[in-house]
Amino acid sequence: MSDLCAFEQIQDGDVEAVGGKGLSLGRMSAAGLPVPPGFCITTAAHRRLNGQPLAADTTLVEQIGAAYRKLGGGLVAVRSSATAEDGAVASFAGQQDTILGVQGESEVCAAVERCWESLHGQRAVAYRRHRGIEDEGLSMAVVVQRLIPSESAGVLFTRDPLDPEGRRMMIEAAWGLGESVVSGKVAPDRYHIERDTGQVVEQHIAVKAVQVTAEGTQPVPVEKQKQTCLDAAQLAELAELGRRIEAFYGEPRDVEWAWAEGRFWLLQARPITAAGAAEREQVRREEIASLAARAESRGTVWSLYNVPEGLSEPTPMTWALVSHLLSGSGGCGLMYRDLGYESHNLASQDCSYDLVAGRVFCNLSREARRLSDWLPRAFPFETLKAKPARALAPQPVRDPSQVGGLFWLFLPLRLPFIALGSIRRMLRLAALNNTFAAHFQSEIRPQFAAEAERATAEDWSKLDAPTLLERFSYWSKRTLDDYARESLKSTVLATMARAGVEAWLSRKLGVERARAALGELSMGIRPDAEADLAGALRELMADRIDRSEFLKQFGHRGPQEMELSQPRWYEDPASLKRLPRHASAAEESTIDRWETIAAEAKLSALERSALEPQVRALRTYLSLRETAKHYFMRGYALIRRALVELDKRHRLQGGIFYLIPSELPELVSGQEVTKRIAERRRRRTIALSLEVPPVLFSDDLEAIGREQILEGAEQFQGVPLSAGVAEGKAWVLDEPCAELPNEPYILVCPSTDPAWMPLFVQARGLVMETGGVLSHGAIVARECGLPAVAGLPSIQRRIHTGQRLRVDGGSGTVTILSDGK
Repeated sequence: MSDLCAFEQIQDGDVEAVGGKGLSLGRMSAAGLPVPPGFCITTAAHRRLNGQPLAADTTLVEQIGAAYRKLGGGLVAVRSSATAEDGAVASFAGQQDTILGVQGESEVCAAVERCWESLHGQRAVAYRRHRGIEDEGLSMAVVVQRLIPSESAGVLFTRDPLDPEGRRMMIEAAWGLGESVVSGKVAPDRYHIERDTGQVVEQHIAVKAVQVTAEGTQPVPVEKQKQTCLDAAQLAELAELGRRIEAFYGEPRDVEWAWAEGRFWLLQARPITAAGAAEREQVRREEIASLAARAESRGTVWSLYNVPEGLSEPTPMTWALVSHLLSGSGGCGLMYRDLGYESHNLASQDCSYDLVAGRVFCNLSREARRLSDWLPRAFPFETLKAKPARALAPQPVRDPSQVGGLFWLFLPLRLPFIALGSIRRMLRLAALNNTFAAHFQSEIRPQFAAEAERATAEDWSKLDAPTLLERFSYWSKRTLDDYARESLKSTVLATMARAGVEAWLSRKLGVERARAALGELSMGIRPDAEADLAGALRELMADRIDRSEFLKQFGHRGPQEMELSQPRWYEDPASLKRLPRHASAAEESTIDRWETIAAEAKLSALERSALEPQVRALRTYLSLRETAKHYFMRGYALIRRALVELDKRHRLQGGIFYLIPSELPELVSGQEVTKRIAERRRRRTIALSLEVPPVLFSDDLEAIGREQILEGAEQFQGVPLSAGVAEGKAWVLDEPCAELPNEPYILVCPSTDPAWMPLFVQARGLVMETGGVLSHGAIVARECGLPAVAGLPSIQRRIHTGQRLRVDGGSGTVTILSDGK
């Protein structure tokens, strides 16, 4: 395609040349829909100039001038149209530049250059990173379109995002150009209308004090500020246009429109990338049905008990691999069999955990079976239902009711075998306690480390896809089965030693003091020097080692490192610059803690000699557990490495983490998987927006997505923008800033034009003074799965940075949980 093309010249397959926005405008023009005339500067020009100024290509400058004159000159809108923009997965709403009210050939050329530059602007880069979209292959087309001097303008969603039944459309409108609506500069009029008839079901008429015109932001005359922007006939006409657009595209659309010269004009129509209430309710029902199918007849409790560290919201690939690790056939089950445990649950392919709305919960029914021996154990359902908080640290009890009469009839015959099995297991554990540390350090760890180091040194970019798949399979088994089978034993031995020491000290000091004493005995325990991540981070933050030295030893580690989609430090070394810099405090000596506690407990010489080996074992295996994990993460990083390489080969932009291992052969063989990935991405975002209590009972699965009522807390009622619930500390800002807090936050701000996008990356939720449901900020918040609320005048003066907030984007409430002091 040439450097320029008119809207009517654009064909269905031209997205790589004209970008998402250009393609949409061209298709609507061809369909006879009311689109203002315009033309597109294609990506061919952007790629050819490759960062050079537009003036370097005089022919292109002349072509743009001629096309502008053919439009009749005058005021135009110059709008970015990137190749990844306005797609089915990511809208890029407002992330690249739009310049309104441009007049004159030189001004049009300058505006085109601004659009090109915005492709690599901070907000666009932050948006792409957050959405997992790579920069490779991206390019920018630019749309130049006659500016409609609109009397009113706004946004139409052909499916109301707040309607759980999917029967309505939503329209937001304000005086002047639509920029005031999409940027969130005003609280617009909002209309909920019947899809089929265009009849108004509900409307909210706002006070619209300002409007955006070609000359800039201007006050609205007082007599118009409280008037409705659209009457019933106009709303019905716009609804008819919405039905035509949806029929043309075959799917719901987010439409920007303008009313001028007695008619409607269509300025943009992109896919609705954010989930609405109807889709959210569908996912909620699916989650409830899935758990109901897993519930047992005696009742099942799901709890945030003992959730694997750093694995609260795993991607499908991560969960497939980790759930195997924790199952009876993975490293965890193999390890327990080595130790002599024979529970039938060890043979199960299921682990003790389930995903509940995208989060990891412990299934206490399965966990009880894992803990059972000769007599079944249970976490009593009714007891936990009466006091749900107990399910967060439950204690199993023996449950004879699970066995029948034959069990008791043959029990006398089985008792000798049960006793023999217990003795054999005790002897095996005692022997392992004495020998495992030396065996692990001399044989298991060095062999695994050496093999991982050799694999790390290989250039996997030169391997073909089938070989990469073999590497993935090999390192998955080598790490999650073979190595984990051994490395996890240090955790069991540490737990055994802890239980023994606690039992001794509880008799002498009481339960509470014994637990505190255990904490003291565990303080200061460090893994081997080459595995001491905490120590190395302290040295790095105190500038006592440089970054290259740290990366050499710990580059395979990283934040949220059990989530395979998260980069390791060697992949993103710049992230280490964001660590706070300070001098680390001197560590307290731990040498005399045992002596102090032994004296406090008044242990006799005989008691000390019996207990000291257990204390040594506790300290040895707590240290070894961290060393073992450090090398486990070396193998885990190789699993990620194979996945990342396959992801790049197939240009999935991180999508490989939304597949599962059994689907990788399909990918390698060339089968289409992108639709599956997009569906899973979207569904996971919706699921994570559902509120789930920390303890869930099978007889009340409707609690998923149910609003929690907080008594006595100060609460504000606003306009719900993006469903979901989040808690965190408030960060109150008047304007965007570059320095981000070290921990996630609830962003509280006046409104969110696209300049705020970089701050969304680490945000948990969004609270705005103004802004409509269909503003760019609201659209991006829904894409990112951020609960969001707007329509709260002076909220920045009523909430202070550091206060702990709870944002419910479904009900539109913001609750102050604590003052943060």
